Formats: sequence, structure tokens, C-alpha cells
Amino acid sequence: ECVTTTVNDGVHIYSSGGYPKNHVSAIRADGSGKVVWQNNIRVYVPSMIIHQGYLYAIADAGIAYCWKSDTGEMMWRGRLGGTFSASITLADDKLYTANEAGECFVFRASPKQFDLISKNRLGDEIFASPVICGQKLYQRTAHRSGKVRQEYLYCIGRK
Repeated sequence: ECVTTTVNDGVHIYSSGGYPKNHVSAIRADGSGKVVWQNNIRVYVPSMIIHQGYLYAIADAGIAYCWKSDTGEMMWRGRLGGTFSASITLADDKLYTANEAGECFVFRASPKQFDLISKNRLGDEIFASPVICGQKLYQRTAHRSGKVRQEYLYCIGRK
């Protein structure tokens, strides 16, 4: 079962899931259905992203991963923390994401090492993926006060 959106680089289709078994897979995009590589990482909800020959993902349990997209070789993994439903977004060689507890993360899209640039809180809950439009980042959040839940849309960028 795959909840994520599949991604491709023209050579491989990348899929992930968590039921009946955890996996991230690279499948030949030539119609053969041949599985080129597979691992047992649970990337069940957040969608992955391809950038310059590397596949980036956030496991539901809050660990970021970078794999060489053609071989599946793990380049690094780094703990962000929390539970993730939001997918990652790429802009200017930076990856943006948020966990369900309202923490937002920016880290470098580089295979060399896990490089967390910033961590900020924008609310009490985030399930939506960040969106980049022009020079602005948009993030939908929710704040709770007792039983009252109020949603907000943040726009982050220079004037």
C-alpha cells in the first residue's frame, strides 16, 4: 500500500509504503516492472523528492534520508524528531518540511552530509506540506487553545 506520491527521474519510478511491509523502492520506468533496489524504511505518508541524482525522504517517524537514486546507497540519515505527514518541498538546494507538532525544518539538499539549517515552530499542528510560490513559502498550521482550534496560513519571505 502506497500513500505517498510516486516520483520519477525518467529512468526509475520511486515508490514507498508501510503496509504490508515497509519499503522504499526504485522500479525501472521502461515498463518491465523490474525492482532495481529496495530497502525496509517506512516512508508511508510524506512524499519523496528527487534532486540531482539523489532521493530525499522523511520517514513518518521523523528521520530524514538521502539515497543515491540509481543504486539506493544511503548517503546519510538525520533525526528531525516528531511524526510527519507533510511532504518535503525543494527550493534553492534547500528542503523544507514540518512535523505534526508544528515544528518546521530546513535542511540542505546535499548528499555529503545531513545539514540542518533551521528549526522553527509555527503552530501546534501541521499536516500540510509547505508550498513555494515565487520568492515566498506558504505553510498552513493550526493553533489550539483548550477545545478551540484555529487555522492559519503563514507567508514567509522578503517584502
